[in-house]
Amino acid sequence: MNNIKLPTSNFKTAPKAPTSKPFGIWFLVFVICFEIGCLRFAAPAYALESYALNLKGSIALALKQNPAVQAGRKKAEAAGAKLNQAIGAFFPTISLDGSLSRSYTQPSSVVFNGQVITFGLNDPQTTKNFQASLSQPLFVAALLPGYGLARKGAELADQDLRKISLETAFSVTQAYFSVIKAGRSVKLAQESKEMANSHLKQVRTMVSAGVATRADFLRAEVQVANSDVALTKARNALELAKDAFNNVLGNDLEQPVELEEEGFAGEVANLPEYKTLLSQAFASRPDWQQYLLATGLSQDNLRLAQTEYFPTVMLNAASGNQSVENPLYSSSASSWSVAGAASWKLFDGLGRENRIKEASANLEAQKATEEQVRNGVALEVRDAYLTLKSALDMIGSMRKAVDSAEESYKVSNLRFASGAGTNLEVIDAQVSLNQARYNLLQALFDVEVAKAKINKVVGKEVL
Repeated sequence: MNNIKLPTSNFKTAPKAPTSKPFGIWFLVFVICFEIGCLRFAAPAYALESYALNLKGSIALALKQNPAVQAGRKKAEAAGAKLNQAIGAFFPTISLDGSLSRSYTQPSSVVFNGQVITFGLNDPQTTKNFQASLSQPLFVAALLPGYGLARKGAELADQDLRKISLETAFSVTQAYFSVIKAGRSVKLAQESKEMANSHLKQVRTMVSAGVATRADFLRAEVQVANSDVALTKARNALELAKDAFNNVLGNDLEQPVELEEEGFAGEVANLPEYKTLLSQAFASRPDWQQYLLATGLSQDNLRLAQTEYFPTVMLNAASGNQSVENPLYSSSASSWSVAGAASWKLFDGLGRENRIKEASANLEAQKATEEQVRNGVALEVRDAYLTLKSALDMIGSMRKAVDSAEESYKVSNLRFASGAGTNLEVIDAQVSLNQARYNLLQALFDVEVAKAKINKVVGKEVL
């Protein structure tokens, strides 16, 4: 075939059109940014950041954003502001007053012996007033008891905040280990299902070989079904535990939960004696401190009522100027005054005496509950101490039970495979092993919660 060549000398390259690359790039960047922004603002509420938390980080986050802690913190701030008000009552009150007015009064006329006499000016006038005043209490008996009430009220709010913080820390610890326990329960349920499936497979083989019955196969199938149900329940319990954890932290309930597993060692190093814990509780527990403050408040209320027997002495001072401007005349007058004022209520219909009697009775009632409050603190500390010791004592027995259940499961499997054991024996061994493992997990969880309870009832971290 002959090659045909086209002449190229008559063809000219067309001029290139102006490039639009810069505009296209910027337009592409704009579109991408717009899409990202839309995706960001249209993202569902559950697309939240996930990060791993340890126990201390969880408690710190809850103390920062838990609603109950935030409310307690604001109440403490309000009590502090009230204390500042009580302190301010000892200082003078200084005020400035001023006014500027323009007025007009029509002149009045009087006819006297046929003559008209006019009084007043037919022009408006401007009046300016300025005054500075000071009031200083010299002797007000109620100020000191009032300051004492405000100071103890602020301390009471601080102790209430400490109490809420301790309760929140305990709730976070309980929720934290509940999530870990639920996660491990899911793993146990998965292992149980794997054991049931393995046994079902073994029974199916033995039924095919004629060394096991149809009834054995059905029992093994029931065990698999039960393990499926247990796994589903364990997964649901894990989700509920995560929701409870988010709730106590003040997070959105759909916030993903990822925890750094810690604890569950089943051991406590250097557990203090009960008497040591009790003495620490009376030194730092918020409940006891609040009782002492409440007793002090009752005493200050009695002192406040008794101050009505005393007079009140005040110093008042003022200085000012008044000026009047009129088209015909103007005037200006300055003035000052210093005065001492005293008041003394001598009798108010026995109201004062009965207020003192009421405050005295309230104080005695507060003191009468001291033994009850003291015994309540001691009872809680002792209960937490014995609960922890009991949980620690059970750990060893639980570990032995798991070891025995594992050995029993192995033996029953070997016996069944050799024809010496029964299918029911293997299933019973599976159930016993699963229960022993869960009991150990529950015991480890109880130890961690009991440790947190010790910290709560003592009022500070001791374990």
